[in-house]
Amino acid sequence: MGYQSKLLKALVACSILLFQGCIKDHNPDPSIQVVGYLYTTTNGEDINQVVKFSRHADGSLSDETAYPTNSKGGADVKAGGDAHGDFDAQGAVQIIGDYLLNTNAGGNQISVYSLNKSNGDIAFKSNTISGGTRPVSIAYTKKSGIDDEYWVVVGNQWNNPNVQKDGAAIERYPDNAFHAQDLTQPDATDNERNIQLFTFNAKTGALSPEKQLDKYVRENGGPTTVSFSPDGKKLAVATWGIAHFATKLTSLDEQHPSRVYVYDFTNGSVSNRRYFEEAGISGTIGFNWAILGNSRLFVSNFNLIPAKLDNSVTVLDDNGSTVAKASNYGVSSPSAIDEACWTVLNSTGDKLFVASFQTNLVSTFNVGSSGLMLTKTEARSGIAPNGDSKELWISPDNKYVYNLGAFQSFSINLFENSGSGAAYKSQTFLKTTSAGAGIAGKYNFLGLAGFDL
Repeated sequence: MGYQSKLLKALVACSILLFQGCIKDHNPDPSIQVVGYLYTTTNGEDINQVVKFSRHADGSLSDETAYPTNSKGGADVKAGGDAHGDFDAQGAVQIIGDYLLNTNAGGNQISVYSLNKSNGDIAFKSNTISGGTRPVSIAYTKKSGIDDEYWVVVGNQWNNPNVQKDGAAIERYPDNAFHAQDLTQPDATDNERNIQLFTFNAKTGALSPEKQLDKYVRENGGPTTVSFSPDGKKLAVATWGIAHFATKLTSLDEQHPSRVYVYDFTNGSVSNRRYFEEAGISGTIGFNWAILGNSRLFVSNFNLIPAKLDNSVTVLDDNGSTVAKASNYGVSSPSAIDEACWTVLNSTGDKLFVASFQTNLVSTFNVGSSGLMLTKTEARSGIAPNGDSKELWISPDNKYVYNLGAFQSFSINLFENSGSGAAYKSQTFLKTTSAGAGIAGKYNFLGLAGFDL
């Protein structure tokens, strides 16, 4: 009996330990629980890939998984001299219901994936022709009175003509002959530089082409970002212009202004086209509509003449007939060339975050009824070569801001949204693109989107 009693006690003790172990296994550290998923695209020189990460409660990322799009990325390290094929956009990845859509800038196609909202996995469904050249941005809004259907607009950029340096060293891309033309005049390429309308069925995942909504002349460039107002009654489009960079003496003879167009949008049609442009401001890339109403936009501009370096961020108001600048701001010291390019607004609409390409800064603005107030500007740590930071995404709970190291480090950088603004926390390098790390333009990540469980 003594032996049996000891054996019984041992078995009970073992059972207790196993039970405790099970409790521990099923109650992990809350900070590392998976709370959602994050997606970007590699946009390399060959087949484009969508990359998924699990996102944890402490903001960290894990479980990197890559999915081929069966269409080409748009990177080209040999293009554009020192620019290494760089081109810019915001909104290349969008999640609509249980589907993920992304642009393929080199394949001129839009990919659709079914999306498992329980584990973040995606499964390729189809590719659809974008209706132009170099699709870079996707916008969507619900169709009125029709269940499970959305209007989708794709911005096709075509190319990004630019001028680099000055004096005897000046370089013009794609070539001198292009810039010698009257770029205000219509051209055959206008049809490739456009916004294209689609219908998306969120029940079946079918993306169906409808029509071209508008096209753009060469002087003011092709779309960089397209976005519907929160009520879906307006559509805004930012364009590239023709930038003159790699010089502190940005020339109005070489630079051509970018534009921000606003259209009324009704039942799949645009009307009442109006726009903002200002000499000395070019390279308009990211923007966000204000959360309330449909009249205010927060816009970032990377290419500025020296007299307008305080226009890195502009606040535009649309009154239905004109789009006018309400105010303008720099994101660092007055003398700096900020190259502010990408924006994201938090879910409550009271904080705007702006990413700067050249300096890798993430700047935080408080949003008020009369304008913006810069509260914090912080540079990335880790590996952060000049000319690397691109798109931003903020978690639905507004705790964390993610910033792509899109052009050289091939990373996702985490900032914590503290009371005063975004504070750098950590850096995650993508294994999918690690072979190209440090080669400027080998990849050119496009889009950043996610969801919470």
